[in-house]
Amino acid sequence: MNRFVIFLLIFGLTFSLLASANNEEIKKHSTSVYVGGGFISKPTYEGSSSRRFMWIPMVALRYKDESKKTLNEFNFFGPYADLSLYNDKKFNLSIFGQYDFGRQNGDDNSLVGLEEIDPHFQVGLDLGYSLPMNFALGYSIVTDTKGFYSGSYDSELSLKYEKLLWINFKQPLINTTSLSFNYANADYLNEWFGTPYPAFNDPNAMYQFYKPESGIYKVSLANKVIFPLSKKVTGFIDIGYNRLIGDAGDSQIVKRQGSSNQFSLMFNAMYEFYTF
Repeated sequence: MNRFVIFLLIFGLTFSLLASANNEEIKKHSTSVYVGGGFISKPTYEGSSSRRFMWIPMVALRYKDESKKTLNEFNFFGPYADLSLYNDKKFNLSIFGQYDFGRQNGDDNSLVGLEEIDPHFQVGLDLGYSLPMNFALGYSIVTDTKGFYSGSYDSELSLKYEKLLWINFKQPLINTTSLSFNYANADYLNEWFGTPYPAFNDPNAMYQFYKPESGIYKVSLANKVIFPLSKKVTGFIDIGYNRLIGDAGDSQIVKRQGSSNQFSLMFNAMYEFYTF
């Protein structure tokens, strides 16, 4: 299966909905287009001790119709897109597509000799269940589009707490704190944290053979804030900390040349310039 097919289906289905919709909710500005940008500071690759700082322009589109429970929301945000399949305020199910930039040998001298991970599209399912007192449980699973029926996958179980503070009648500040655990199969962990047999009698070999097994490999704590900067401008701040554990934390790529502590920071500001 072509790696672009499933990712493009999300866009095709959503835009066909927008094009054919003619109800009153659409006329009430349920679709918005944004432009903006910001920066992201993150590890060069998962497990790295070096960092990458990037300024990124951004275009986003959001469609939402709260009068429906099915196919009622679509978000496109740079390299990420999701489509809500069902949402009744208590339970929600959506599909998403995202772009993974992979890992290149040039990202770090310690990667020379290891197989590169090519940039690729991923597709996944996301489930959520609301709990009392603003808590919610979430579960997601993601895999490469080129290996949709087999191959590596990564999954996440999370507990989230969301708090809304109203700035005015229409503009809330939304703060979401989450604690999550990631489980991946051996194919995924071996791709990112495994090391091959060194060439026979190679005096320059940096790593010994290492092949991780399936298991929980990451614990994460994150905080996301969405806040209005003006009537048309919205700000986003995302702070995250990941701790690599298990076979991922024991990998020589992490222990000898990298770090099990992974920090990330992202800030974006988006201007809503068109609604329909």
